[in-house]
Amino acid sequence: MDVKGGKRQKKAAGTPKRVRRGFSLLELLAVMSIMAMLSTLAVTSYFGAIRGMAARGAKQHFQNTLLLARQRACIDGARVSLMAFNEIGSYESDGATVKEWVPSYVVCKELGRVSFVSGNYLFDEFSDLKQLFGTAPDGESSDIGRVGGIRLYNLTSGFWTLVKPFVTQRSVGGSNSKLMYSGLTHSFKAYSFEKQTGAGSQSAGTGTWKVGDAYGVEVAPVQTLPKGFTFDQLSQNASAVHYVTFEPDGSVNQAKTFTIQGSKAAGGGSFRFAVSREGTITN
Repeated sequence: MDVKGGKRQKKAAGTPKRVRRGFSLLELLAVMSIMAMLSTLAVTSYFGAIRGMAARGAKQHFQNTLLLARQRACIDGARVSLMAFNEIGSYESDGATVKEWVPSYVVCKELGRVSFVSGNYLFDEFSDLKQLFGTAPDGESSDIGRVGGIRLYNLTSGFWTLVKPFVTQRSVGGSNSKLMYSGLTHSFKAYSFEKQTGAGSQSAGTGTWKVGDAYGVEVAPVQTLPKGFTFDQLSQNASAVHYVTFEPDGSVNQAKTFTIQGSKAAGGGSFRFAVSREGTITN
């Protein structure tokens, strides 16, 4: 018994111990929880950085555009305006109701002044409009015109009108023009812009074209604010216009303020740009 017992004890003592491999369920859950927390922090920090970059980019780019408009006015010796307005971003399913407005802004330079207004035609008798914009192609009726148009900006009242991308020669004067001494009426030919008609052909900026209004075209592509940012001075349900016009000496006739507001989803924040009568830009 002792011998057998001794053999059993010796055999038992020589049996190798079992080594546990892998992790328990609790250990796995703990590691996964830590990884989830780290991932959440990383994603939150990433999107926070993106929002911060968008806000800084919107602020810096708009400030640079204001400075560009002022510098362009001084260098070219012409009136230059920065106009902020809402573009139509998308429509509802009915195809007519505006669903989203896109805050936009553009720099435009004065080309001349309107000398006569007749219906849908805007005349400038003292500028070479034919050289600047050209006329309808040979054999093409000016009443039909080309597809598309250009925006003609009113730098006096702050709005724009879509006109045909060429000018037409029409009669000016008639019963509206009298000779100084004889009192007889007289008409002559001059080139004019023809306003487009229909929905979307004119901004909702207040005012109509009048004799003496300064007009211009954009000198840089239209820019937009990042998604989630708006101009406080513009209504969110109408295509309003807010603008400032720099004179050739860098000053402005009326001090203006532009405020860019970020939504909560965009990280919030508000940036204010003030333009003084002297043309100084502060934020």
